[in-house]
Amino acid sequence: MSSVSSEPEKARYPSLGPPWQVVLNTIGAFLFSQLIAVFLVSLGYGLVHPHTRDVASSINNSIAAQFFFVLLAEGLAALFAIWLVRRRRLNLSVIGLGRRPRITDARLAVLGFLSVYALLVIANLIIGIFSPQINNQKQNLGFNNISTGSQNILAFMALVIVPPLGEEPLVRGFLYSGLRRWWRFWPAALATSFLCGVAHLEFGSGGPLVWGAAIDTFLLSIVLVFLRERTGALYAGMAVHMLNNLIAFFVVIK
Repeated sequence: MSSVSSEPEKARYPSLGPPWQVVLNTIGAFLFSQLIAVFLVSLGYGLVHPHTRDVASSINNSIAAQFFFVLLAEGLAALFAIWLVRRRRLNLSVIGLGRRPRITDARLAVLGFLSVYALLVIANLIIGIFSPQINNQKQNLGFNNISTGSQNILAFMALVIVPPLGEEPLVRGFLYSGLRRWWRFWPAALATSFLCGVAHLEFGSGGPLVWGAAIDTFLLSIVLVFLRERTGALYAGMAVHMLNNLIAFFVVIK
């Protein structure tokens, strides 16, 4: 079976550029959003606390600063995705933002959430047999010094609500839709989910690569891509993403 999209599929997914350009634009949008967020948060923190010697360390210990970093990074990621579409004079329906949420999105989100956890249980059982140390790895989500109710709210917003609003337009929206223009479902889904998993290995953290987080993210992304394909929009995937992050929030943070 050919891996190239058929003509009806190409009509559904207008061109966002050749595959290599779509991937590079996605990586560029992700990196730029992170760098700009770091710069702005560091600048703001330095202005508010002008006598701080180690700004980077202080930000890592500040719940408010971490919240604003996530808010800026995810917001910029979504804006970059929208800009990349608009510059081609295309409608936002191309990346799954062309209609309002529907009841069917909620129903499929429930099924998607159950599917994610079925896949995660199976994957963890297999990993536990062949490489149990991977299951013991913990992803560094930040927000390690929560002591007040307001800090809990900021952490909840930053870890549960905000990331799906930024990541879905860029990853399942721009990246997947751009690849889907040229490829059939599975090649586009696997490539999208692979890149998403790699991004969660925590390169540059100074510690070992977090393979458990990458595998979990890959499987989550497969379900999110399926929902994007099935519904033609991002809303069901956003809901599943939030529910998944909610579980992680209570397990890791609380």
